[in-house]
Amino acid sequence: MQLWYLKAKLNNRGNLKYLLTIILLISCQVIIGQAKPGFYLTINLDLELCDNKMKLLNAESMYCILEEPIIEFDSFEKVTEMAYDSLFEMRNFRIILTHKGAKYVNTIAAKLPNQKLALVVNGILVSIIDLYGIYNARTIVIWDQFDSQSMDWIHRSLVNNVTKANKKS
Repeated sequence: MQLWYLKAKLNNRGNLKYLLTIILLISCQVIIGQAKPGFYLTINLDLELCDNKMKLLNAESMYCILEEPIIEFDSFEKVTEMAYDSLFEMRNFRIILTHKGAKYVNTIAAKLPNQKLALVVNGILVSIIDLYGIYNARTIVIWDQFDSQSMDWIHRSLVNNVTKANKKS
């Protein structure tokens, strides 16, 4: 259906604005939906040349990441409950990888130790994991230095996504 036809059909300007708002929101969801959830490899590339750059949640840091995740949620065995670390005075939770997922992370860390993994959830970059020094990683700890409310959202979203991925497999 063409826009001019819709405009002719809609007598009220409010309805047209409403329709255009819906079209805009759907377009934004399609763009956000292109960033599949999972771990992406960061790329050491000038951000001006990068086609897929994302801003880290709760920070001003920008990262250039691959177009597709290298580890998807079907490689996540489970996400643990949120816990409080009294030593560091912050909440955290753990992502437990499957044996296959852990082997993949270990291989990447051995071959590309100066790279980082970027965790994307619901189209948002939520965490950066340094691969240097990883030799046998089956557990990945996610924490927030500011212990913000976004931790609850990240945890809930990961649990939901991992549950869906595990039901499919």
